[in-house]
This record gives sequence, C-alpha cells and structure tokens, in this order.
Amino acid sequence: MTYQNYPLKFRSLLIAVAVPTFLILVGTGCMQLGNKKNTATVTPTINADPDAEAKMNEEQDQHASDLSVGLILTEGAEVPVGATVLPGTIGCNDRVVLEKLHREASTDSVLADALATLFAAKDSSVNTYYNAIWQSSLKVEKIQSTDGVTTEVWLKGEPTSGGACDDPRIKAQIEATVRRLKPKFKIFLNGKESNYRCIGDMSGECK
Repeated sequence: MTYQNYPLKFRSLLIAVAVPTFLILVGTGCMQLGNKKNTATVTPTINADPDAEAKMNEEQDQHASDLSVGLILTEGAEVPVGATVLPGTIGCNDRVVLEKLHREASTDSVLADALATLFAAKDSSVNTYYNAIWQSSLKVEKIQSTDGVTTEVWLKGEPTSGGACDDPRIKAQIEATVRRLKPKFKIFLNGKESNYRCIGDMSGECK
C-alpha cells in the first residue's frame, strides 16, 4: 500500500510525528542536508605543566648538538612544514618560531648555551626566518636564581635595532628562548632590569 492509500487522518498523524523527528535528527547532526560538510570534532587541548615541560626540554638539551632558539616569522611569510610556531603575534604582526641551530657553547647551563647560540647568529635570515638580533652585540653575563623560583638572566652589550618593528622582535626572540627552559624569569641588561624592559622605548619615560 502506498502513502497515498492511507486514510487522511493517518497521514496527518504520520506527518505530525515524522517532521519533528527529522528536524531533531538534523539539529543533532545525525543527518545532513544537501552538501553540508562534516565538521571535525575538536579535542580540547590540555595545557601541560610549563615547569615540567621546561625541565624535560632542559634534560633533552643537556648534551644535544643543536639547541632551540627564538626566530621571527614575519607577516605574510609561508609557514614551513613542521615549524614550531608559538601562539600570538608581536611587533608588526609577526610570529615567533622555535628553530634548532648548531650549539655554540657547552657549559653547565643549557639556558646560557641557548642564548649564546641565539646571539652567535649574525645573519638577518636564518633557515628562512628573520633574525632581528643579527646586528646586536649581546652576551650572557650570568644566570642565577636568588629565590629558587625565578631565573634571573643577566645580559650585557648593546641591542641594535633595525627599526620600530625590530624592537619587540629582539625581546620576543630572547624571551622565547628563555621561556622554553625557564618559564619564570627576569631579564637584566647591563645591570638593570629597566634597561632591558625599555628597549625600543623612545619616550624617555620608561624606567
């Protein structure tokens, strides 16, 4: 018996039940209309303990021949396959990437070695990324922790900037390199925290 052969009352009842059921199935994603594309399920990202992750990074890098440093992926640049791009933007809508470079020092401090490796890069382009520090004469003076929690990074030398966009890039490269190994830190330049904090500030009011 076809649908048209059913009594009118029965057909009305069938419609009254079928239509809401159909709409519920569509709304919950059990059915699709037309050419609607499947939406991939997004698994929430569980934030790792930054201290535990940093400790693991430090242990892995203890005897590594290459160390990760911060470099710049400028606005509009293509992201290489497998690149470790950090979240957020800085400067002129740039992003920071972690890139492995040949280790330039081997001391009892992995962080000091990583910064030495960053500061030794004297080309503006490193492995397709931009290096805002290439003209700077920066060195690690000492690394210490007076409270056992916060790492103090003491630098000396002169940061040389290529312009307004480079000022935040220089700091971002240094801080990304430090944060990977020591999430809680303060950076001093030539004896003062304000010297580092005020890099690029032309107002004369930064103290």
